[in-house]
Amino acid sequence: MAKPRKTTLALATVLALGFALPAYAQHGGDGYLFHAPSVRLSLRAGYDHANANSDVFDQAVTDLSLNKKDFSGLTLGGEIAFALGSRFDLSIDGGYSRANKGSDFRHFIDNNNLPIEQTTTFERAPIMGNLRFYLTPTGRNVGRLAWIPNKVVPWVGAGGGTMWYRFRQQGDFVDFQTSNVFASSFSSTGWTPAAQGMAGVDVSITPLIALRGEGRYVWAKAPLGHDFSGFNRIDLSGVQGTLGLTFRM
Repeated sequence: MAKPRKTTLALATVLALGFALPAYAQHGGDGYLFHAPSVRLSLRAGYDHANANSDVFDQAVTDLSLNKKDFSGLTLGGEIAFALGSRFDLSIDGGYSRANKGSDFRHFIDNNNLPIEQTTTFERAPIMGNLRFYLTPTGRNVGRLAWIPNKVVPWVGAGGGTMWYRFRQQGDFVDFQTSNVFASSFSSTGWTPAAQGMAGVDVSITPLIALRGEGRYVWAKAPLGHDFSGFNRIDLSGVQGTLGLTFRM
């Protein structure tokens, strides 16, 4: 459990920084900032739809009372971006998603005519570096001492990095050769390269804060551990839709 705890702690730290940012408002005036922002801190939450297009998921759906949608779940994330100019940002981005679902074997029961139950957990935590391009100007200078953000600014971006994942099944299982029921836990975890494309829009609420809506597609695959020997690489790809806040600094 160490990896997801570290990820959650990192996101909680970013969230705490976000709540501290209103104190920064003294650096801006009524409807403007004293300069174009050089740093943007974003926090987001939403839903992560897992593609689940590999044979380990296919077998889980075939043998157990699971559906493909059961591998999808809520996601949290944070990003810090540094301005490279008036229309480009370079950012560091992290997120965490988790799906946890109980199930039983579709075609088997135990000697007491009870379901043979287990729990499947699927976790993903990407860490990415991104380049973002704003499709319209993010704001305008008024004289030398004031910068006014535009109300609506769409953007696109792409990035790459690494993803930590864990796929775990624990509970009771059937030995198909003997039909015996046994208790066990099967797990695979590791890091793998990842890439993503994203698009979104920032809607200014105040000079310091914008509402951000975004969608992103994350691509990654990884080899499974020895507990799942004989299976192909696990599909870690998926589509995210999130809402959040961006703080300008």
